Amino acid sequence: MTTIQAALRRIPMAIFAAGVCLGYSWSALAASEQVEANKAVAQRYIEALGTPEFAAVAAETEAADHRLLRHEFENLKYNADDPRLSTMLDPVHVAITDRTNTITRFLGEGDLVAATLRVTGTHSGNLYGIAATGKPIEIEGGAILRLDDERKIVESWFLLEEARLLRQVGACLPARVDGQINLPPIYDDVRTFDEAFAEHTANPADTPEYRHNRLLLAYKSLDKPDDYTFTGRPYSNRVRGGIDNIVERGAELGVQGSHGASMSGRRDMIGTYLSEGDLAMISFRLTAINDGPLYGIPPSGNELHDWELGFGEFDGDSWVDAWWMADELAFLLTIGNEEALNFLVGGCT
Repeated sequence: MTTIQAALRRIPMAIFAAGVCLGYSWSALAASEQVEANKAVAQRYIEALGTPEFAAVAAETEAADHRLLRHEFENLKYNADDPRLSTMLDPVHVAITDRTNTITRFLGEGDLVAATLRVTGTHSGNLYGIAATGKPIEIEGGAILRLDDERKIVESWFLLEEARLLRQVGACLPARVDGQINLPPIYDDVRTFDEAFAEHTANPADTPEYRHNRLLLAYKSLDKPDDYTFTGRPYSNRVRGGIDNIVERGAELGVQGSHGASMSGRRDMIGTYLSEGDLAMISFRLTAINDGPLYGIPPSGNELHDWELGFGEFDGDSWVDAWWMADELAFLLTIGNEEALNFLVGGCT
């Protein structure tokens, strides 16, 4: 075989290899473009949330079978499902005027988009039974959206700082006619972190996103992988703690406490995880028994449920900053005793 013949025989293989590489590149590019398109829709939706424009934006961006998995003011909304309170409340965009939702972290992967946001506005109307105070509101929150192939939002999930909102406006949880607390239903579309870790690592990839997700999942898994060598937290800085409002209120009252010591049998069940670039996030539901004091609140023995969001910022493969936010109002409401209900704002019962 001549040198020219040998070279000619190699041409089809070279073309095939190039085609494979180009196919992969085009596939990755298409996936990236889809994520960016999803993020553009999600940004518009999140920024309009709770404003007079939201109804029109939702009509354009939500799928016909859209499901609202969690309301932005989940605890206040369910508590206001009451013969008296339901007749008093205003639409959210009337109850909170001049509202601005500023996205502070933003990432997407596959059909999911997640964000943290800062919400500002004025408490100008009746918010789920809380009469207008005219006070300014500035709270943080998170959003998780799922979109279909047509870039329509099929699922939305929100978590805002209801505990900080009550502190800022100086309001108690509105009293219901029946004298009870109507807690939201427990969202059961969760699984263990060990199950999520096993699923994730079944298809390894040499990408930062794979490694970032792997570390977050390993951190919360009970059965740590052999290469997980951290003895403490696997990140350098905690820029926000999950129960910052409870901690701050405890300091105001001059009492000390420990989140971990207030419960036993804690089990964290994952809802969602995703990563893009140097950002990764997880959502999970905490379940435990309240058998220890929390910042002066005696234990009730009740089963605790609350949701928490975690966002990690990475430098290469190093987890640098961690941002956590728990549903602190749900945590207090599931403790459920008089001290818990009076904790954020005194004189509630």
